[in-house]
Amino acid sequence: MLEQRNNLTAYIEKFREKFDARLTEYNATGKMEWDAPYWYFGEKGVAWLKETKHHGFNFSLISKKYQGLTELAISNEYQSFMRAYHMQVVCSTDGLPSGSKLNKDLQVMKRWYFEMVEITGQTHPMYLTAEIIYAAMDRHKENSKSPPNVSDYCDVAVTIIKNIRRYNLTIVNIEVANRYPCRNQSNGTKQRRKAVDASPEHTNDEKLISIRAFMCVIELIMLAEKDSERIFYNMLLLGIICGFRFQELLLLTEDSLVKRDITDKDKRKHAIDNGWPSYRLGIEYLGAKQAGWRIHWLAPSSYPVVEAIFDNVKALTAESRKMLKGYRASAFTDFLPDEIKELPDELIECRDLVGLMFTGTGGVRKAVSKSIINSIKKFSGHEPKVIPVNNQLKNNYFTKGQLNDYVYQRYAAIKNFETGHQCVISAKNGGDWEHFNYEDLLFIAPKGSFFIDFDLVSLRHPVPLDEKSVEAWLGGAKNRKSIFDSYDLHEDDGSRIELKKHVPRHNINTFLAIAGVTDHIQAILMGRVDITQNKHYQHQEESQEYRTAALAVTALEKTVEENKKALSKDDQLSLFDSEGEPTPPLPQKSLVPKEQTAVSRRMAAMAKAADNRPRSGVDAVKKSAAMMVDPKLSMELNMKQNMQTYGETPAEVAHFVKGAMSDNFVPDIKKAHDKLIEQKQAAAAKALLERHAKLHPLDFGSCTRDVARWGCPHAMKCQTGLPCGYFSLTSRMGEEVEISRSLVAKKKDIVVLRKLHEEDPSFELALKEQEEALIVLEAFESKAIDSLKPKKLVSLLSEDKDNPLARIIERANEQTVIGKKPKTLADMFFIEQKRMERDANKEAQDA
Repeated sequence: MLEQRNNLTAYIEKFREKFDARLTEYNATGKMEWDAPYWYFGEKGVAWLKETKHHGFNFSLISKKYQGLTELAISNEYQSFMRAYHMQVVCSTDGLPSGSKLNKDLQVMKRWYFEMVEITGQTHPMYLTAEIIYAAMDRHKENSKSPPNVSDYCDVAVTIIKNIRRYNLTIVNIEVANRYPCRNQSNGTKQRRKAVDASPEHTNDEKLISIRAFMCVIELIMLAEKDSERIFYNMLLLGIICGFRFQELLLLTEDSLVKRDITDKDKRKHAIDNGWPSYRLGIEYLGAKQAGWRIHWLAPSSYPVVEAIFDNVKALTAESRKMLKGYRASAFTDFLPDEIKELPDELIECRDLVGLMFTGTGGVRKAVSKSIINSIKKFSGHEPKVIPVNNQLKNNYFTKGQLNDYVYQRYAAIKNFETGHQCVISAKNGGDWEHFNYEDLLFIAPKGSFFIDFDLVSLRHPVPLDEKSVEAWLGGAKNRKSIFDSYDLHEDDGSRIELKKHVPRHNINTFLAIAGVTDHIQAILMGRVDITQNKHYQHQEESQEYRTAALAVTALEKTVEENKKALSKDDQLSLFDSEGEPTPPLPQKSLVPKEQTAVSRRMAAMAKAADNRPRSGVDAVKKSAAMMVDPKLSMELNMKQNMQTYGETPAEVAHFVKGAMSDNFVPDIKKAHDKLIEQKQAAAAKALLERHAKLHPLDFGSCTRDVARWGCPHAMKCQTGLPCGYFSLTSRMGEEVEISRSLVAKKKDIVVLRKLHEEDPSFELALKEQEEALIVLEAFESKAIDSLKPKKLVSLLSEDKDNPLARIIERANEQTVIGKKPKTLADMFFIEQKRMERDANKEAQDA
């Protein structure tokens, strides 16, 4: 135990020395303390902890934000252990480790501490065990909804143990593995699983910009009352057009537009002929996630909009830019505006600062002076000199020196304002730093410009865009008022407009996926190094709703006229004429010459019947675009019954027979089944259905014999009206029509046979056989018509609640031939893409 204590002391001292050396290397000695409970990383960070975000490492406390943990203070020795490991990672990493990676290590080690205290009551890291590590994994898994996320943290835990094992810091040797691995599966498996799990009722629209939200953005540009609002809207519009990450928008410079003339004569002529500019326009930017410097080339149609955005923002930020250049020219010693410096008096009344150093209304009480006093006191500690005017009015004065110090101190409180890094934002580009002066950035605004509930703005503090404020303005922060809320703008359904700052990027990548752009080209266009990341952005492209949309565009629009024709009265098969009698058949010439023998005449009659072969259930439904719906049956059984699609396996057929059997359909089986149920022999009843679960669809009716295996020994005599024990009517759509057709043909055959019988008595047997068949067919017809009486004729193209396809038709009607009602910009892009593809295919076919 003493050995481990000594080893930990040596481990901490080793990396504390590296901490001091690294600070010296960055010329930042004294700017960050080893024992500080909080290390900043982000804009307030120093040395290796400078980034574009505003975060930090809290070594002293486990906060409630950790899933499954409660607030807990951390012992000093464990804090030092975490700091030492932090430096071990920094010193062993090539280049510059990201703050998010370092923070993930810290989160894992905090979870260990919590479990160690819970299980052992100890606070020294030497008491860590595999049991504690696994307990932390288990608690994280129990309180997280993201298995891949938990798996990543488990991998981090395994790596930390591996890195510290050689220092012998724990009493027992620790060997651990990821208890909740969640590895990437093959793309094919993912696509298959996505297709299986797809639901037409759910798509990931929350990660895309709705049409209404986009129109609200355009509307806000017109409604904007402040310059800060106009800057924000232009930034958002540029993000929607280009799909930049927030960090990439943040670091755009005012001179980032790249304009290059088209020198190739053919390309130049092509551009002019199409009314396009004779130059190429792009935006040079620093790509995040190691993408490096790159140029985003724009489509010619977007040139005017993008150029207008740059011109507008430059004009709106000109005053802030001029101010920052003045600060830099004075080596950040002179922060006051000329209007104040030129005043003869040293004391300045705080109301005179409105419009020069501050803007705002003062809130509900309209007490802007109080807001100014509170801000100056908070950041610089200066109190005003109060001179009463009367019993109700007091003047509050600050000196010019106090005001100048206030500007400096506020910058120092919110940013890294050390010499050489004043009004500078840093970002990592691979293993190097890229530094940007505030005045060179495109999107800058005075501090407080993006506050909504509190509107005091400090005009002397121009700063880059603030990530949290942008998120709040977009509605991404549930507990903060958004700009859409301020102007009472909502989605079409009245819900709150909520966008994330990353949504425009998801939107553009979805467009590329819809257009069929390959993964590597998508990665190039989106400034992405790893092409496998494309799948995280292609939300809507593979959704079931889009498959419906494709179907609608290529099928509904194309066949609408055909459907009208199919549903016209002249084109329908009618069982009865206007007088209620069977429709007479078209006159036909006799196919039975007198010179034929009896056998040849019968064969000719059979051939004629075959030539007039009726349609199947599927054909009947397709032709009439309707179904006969039995309210007692489920949607599944109604569809199977109408289209004669009973199932592929005995179990599926048995399920259909059980649900659909009646006095008209397999009555003998129903009678036997009901009797067994009454006798409480459920198993025998089930076996009965499975034994007879054979339905072979016929032109009318079905055969309950396994004809697929054994064939029909009676040459399908049931179809000519001759009795057969295996035959049963099915009550399907169009069955009565087919029986009526056979009945009309049978009557004609009997007329012919009677004439033949008069001439040749040997036809007597055949005549009697056919007359019996006529009686059977008439009974079939009557039975088929009776079976339809409780049913309702429902058009498959209607929104009737009894229509099995009503939900699909309702969506099709809403979507106006695009698969669903267009809700997002991606929907509209998809519509145009599919129409272009359809038109291109049509042109290719015509050619």
